[in-house]
Amino acid sequence: MSMTAFALATALSGLPDITWERERGEDAHQLMLCQIHRDELMQDDAKNDAYQRARAVCDLLAREYRNKWDFDAQEALAASAVDLDELIRRGDLIEVPPTKRDRAYE
Repeated sequence: MSMTAFALATALSGLPDITWERERGEDAHQLMLCQIHRDELMQDDAKNDAYQRARAVCDLLAREYRNKWDFDAQEALAASAVDLDELIRRGDLIEVPPTKRDRAYE
């Protein structure tokens, strides 16, 4: 591993623990339960007021889920926010020149 990658890994290791996986799973589970309940109401009577309300709630949950967990948009935002050259200039990262051993792998 090159020293630059090692320095970057060391700097990033201080970030807080990632708990998004659990939160995303809980949100997906809540949405799925809502959709199951909505589908059960639809089979009983599609014109029922309870079905219409369940449908509206499921649509709202689906929009919130998509907005919160749309990783393509989040990754694009994160990629644009991280500029290694700027981090090095600010002193948040340290550029370490490669050793002879590292150069042998290039």
